[in-house]
Amino acid sequence: MIQNSKQKWMNLLRKSKTKSTYQKVNFTLTAVLLIVLLLLFLGIISGLVRCPYENQFGIPCSSCGVSRDIFRYLRLDFATPSNPHSLKIFIFFIGQVFLRLGLWMSKIKESSATIKLDIIVSVLWIMWVFGYLLFG
Repeated sequence: MIQNSKQKWMNLLRKSKTKSTYQKVNFTLTAVLLIVLLLLFLGIISGLVRCPYENQFGIPCSSCGVSRDIFRYLRLDFATPSNPHSLKIFIFFIGQVFLRLGLWMSKIKESSATIKLDIIVSVLWIMWVFGYLLFG
């Protein structure tokens, strides 16, 4: 069984050598997002960093509680979010994992139009999700 799993990973790596830079970037972003979500799920990085704004001024910033809420969402606890924007952020990161993975694995011919569309959609999505932090 372990040998079969190892062989699958080796095949995956061989396939990635023939992929373009764009697909490699999508795979890398997917891997990083999955690792961060896994670390949050396991509770390894949850609560490690305290908000410097709250430590300095004594009042929470607009993103306080987001990592706590994402940790809860990963454990399927959607009951009482600490931050009203955390569900949007969580959906964004999960959506990006699936988007990146889909683009990395897709058979769609990679063209400059596909890349531009991906960039435009991602930037607009980022503005919608994080706009409250940028523009108050």
